[in-house]
Amino acid sequence: MDDKLREEILAKAHEILNDETLLRALIEASDKNLGNKIVDLRSVAMKKMDGEVKKLKRSNQQVIATAYENLVGMKQVHQVVLKSLEQNNFDEFITNLNTEVCDILRVDCIRLGFETHSSFQNTKKYDPKFLELLDLYPVNFVNTYISQGENNSSDEVVLRPTPKGSEQLYGKLSKNLKSEGCIKLNIGNEKIIGILALASKEREKFTAQQGVELLKFMGSVFERRISHWLN
Repeated sequence: MDDKLREEILAKAHEILNDETLLRALIEASDKNLGNKIVDLRSVAMKKMDGEVKKLKRSNQQVIATAYENLVGMKQVHQVVLKSLEQNNFDEFITNLNTEVCDILRVDCIRLGFETHSSFQNTKKYDPKFLELLDLYPVNFVNTYISQGENNSSDEVVLRPTPKGSEQLYGKLSKNLKSEGCIKLNIGNEKIIGILALASKEREKFTAQQGVELLKFMGSVFERRISHWLN
């Protein structure tokens, strides 16, 4: 070995130890010198440890990414809740859903629907213009749509690919929508049943692996806001 190169290596030996590629090359060279009939347990242990470190790094990256997504989701839901508190009437609330709320939540479509209820026949209580703002569906529609006909399903929030029959909520837009988040609403003392449906063109926007706590919170706030206008 050239004396100058040797001196440089000795002077910067700590840098070699910190360089993963160089260190691996030195170990592989040492293994070759030992021959095929000798196994260096240090080399085996180091390779195994290297694999474990890589797994740990990937795991940490996933945890950090999930934590970041949760923080972004929390910020978005809080913004939506604050926006809902700014609305002075139901008309403004509906308009805001289809504009600002869509942008904040980064979804492509939002639908708010209600099951037909006897109280809606009370023309003294509700102005006809108000009733025109309501998207009405048959009784039991919400449970049937959320559960997709599975009688054992009691979920009030579901995140999934858009199912068959989604055109009942989204109309012509449904053919381009790939995933949805549906929240069942129980509104006011009269127990009016509603559904808040968020849909996206992205398949991974809403998946069953995601948490539903933030959407439950948003749904509970919407229940109270809508109850205020219905009553």
